[in-house]
Amino acid sequence: MAEARSLEEIKLDYAWKFGCGRYIQQREALETLPEEIKRLGDKPLIIAGPRAWEATEGRIEKALREAGIEYVLSVYPDQNTYEKAREHASQAVSSGCDVIVGVGGGRIMDQAKASAYFAGEMTKARSGHFPVVQVPTSIATCAAFAPLSVMYTQEGASLGSLRHNFEVNAIVVDLDVIVKEPARYVASGILDGMAKMVEMQNGHDNITIEEFDVGLVTAFTLAKYTMETYRKRGVQAVEDVRAGKLTKEVEDITYLNIAVAGVISGCSKGFGQTALGHECYELIRTHFTQEAKDFIHGEIVAVGQSMQLSFNGQEDQIPALREMMNSFDMPLTLKDIGIEPTEENVETLYQDLYHSPFVKDCPEEAEKLRKAMKWLCE
Repeated sequence: MAEARSLEEIKLDYAWKFGCGRYIQQREALETLPEEIKRLGDKPLIIAGPRAWEATEGRIEKALREAGIEYVLSVYPDQNTYEKAREHASQAVSSGCDVIVGVGGGRIMDQAKASAYFAGEMTKARSGHFPVVQVPTSIATCAAFAPLSVMYTQEGASLGSLRHNFEVNAIVVDLDVIVKEPARYVASGILDGMAKMVEMQNGHDNITIEEFDVGLVTAFTLAKYTMETYRKRGVQAVEDVRAGKLTKEVEDITYLNIAVAGVISGCSKGFGQTALGHECYELIRTHFTQEAKDFIHGEIVAVGQSMQLSFNGQEDQIPALREMMNSFDMPLTLKDIGIEPTEENVETLYQDLYHSPFVKDCPEEAEKLRKAMKWLCE
């Protein structure tokens, strides 16, 4: 990799996309799914992860049957790839489906959006895509909301993002399902959400209206609020999910992890809220695909957050971050996610991070990055 590129060279849509047309979060939300589908079409293609489909305990099937909605189901266990997204799109078109429904974690959320994109291409839909209803069964990321799909090879190496010119049409979050998910996913979503404020700063003490675009300032203001709330309520929410208890803390963190994190992404046009932590995630998925395959998005992003804080000149915040990560049983270093911190491996990451859009090509930033990267190893 290590090809120099700048923020100016990355073409973004000139439109802000803030998330979704309708967001539903409540107990027994799955029973509202037929109504949301009927707003958009007649026959859905449901793309579901196997564990996620099992977690719905037959409630989606029952609700659709009682509503008289015919559907096509694809239980899909693998990576979100371009090839499979095109296959799902072809399946939707050939079977007469007119809505895509994703049921699962971030990988399935992204597959549903990508499939809707390619189905729109195949049918030359005026909107450019098929309508999308998302049913996240995990709050580990804001993938249900974000107007992009993170794409991978079949082996799990990162291929970057397919950015969409549309928002999803509806998101249905059933709290009875969320409270049964592994607490690990809740913790991952919290650390991924906390990363937004830290990465927006990326070498800056603050994000002010005098210096930055109003959209990014808005995103930063929301991210600061979420950071404060995570610090106050995050640990309790994780403990409550571990105990299988649906509490206000769980409801609040669910909303922050999916909806608010998604709005933050939208306010920054899906790019300005990420920097070294998310870039480190992309590079680890690319260079160390097999070593880190058992770790999820937020866990890998979190490993890069101590580095980001150091790069920002905020090393005083690292102990509190790591204390929270320890309470969540999250990995802290490269070694913790299966990557030996050899000189060669660290240099591979350094070269690509230095040539990313997030580090200026100058001796001062090079030295600052070198210093910050020690936190990947200790």
